[in-house]
Amino acid sequence: MIRETLANLVLHTHPLVSVLRLLSVVCFAMILDRAVFWCVSALRYRPLPPDIYDCSGSRRDLLLAQLRATRRRHYTREVLLACLETPGGKERIGQSVSEVVDRMSSKLNALELVAKIAPLVGILGTVVGLIMSFCEVGAMANASPTAISKGIGVALKTTAEGLVISISASVACVGFKWCIHRAMLKMGRIICATQCIANVSDLGHGSSPREQ
Repeated sequence: MIRETLANLVLHTHPLVSVLRLLSVVCFAMILDRAVFWCVSALRYRPLPPDIYDCSGSRRDLLLAQLRATRRRHYTREVLLACLETPGGKERIGQSVSEVVDRMSSKLNALELVAKIAPLVGILGTVVGLIMSFCEVGAMANASPTAISKGIGVALKTTAEGLVISISASVACVGFKWCIHRAMLKMGRIICATQCIANVSDLGHGSSPREQ
């Protein structure tokens, strides 16, 4: 009874097991944070008007007024507002897109780091567990299965937890990067559409060579 209690204590309170549990909490928190971010973005998303490519200067002013009156923060709104306020201003548009992408990719590097570290900690736990088992066998002439099972239990538990954390973090990173890719495509369409609006507006305000 005492040996079984000690075996369970070692299995659940081993330092490497604690490290993996901490990594799992960090991984879950980052995945939850990014999932909430994209869910909120999906709820706040409003598609572009279908006639945005056939707009005049007055239509552009109307869109600007609507965007400034909207309090909802969304990446499409920020990029569209930057494009309409400074038509042809590549620095302003590029800065806005860069800020949006940085906000989208927040915590992804840390999540990828967790995905790489977790299996390594699991492998280290496997090695440490096997060393514990062989030390028990060497110290006792007739080693009981209970004594050996402590080390093997640590080895298997750390390996399994490390793989589960790594797979979860890797799948989440792929999904979030796919969301960023789709958002980049939307922002590209917005920039193309607003540049068309800017060109139409410039033609409308300019004078023809015959008039000069």
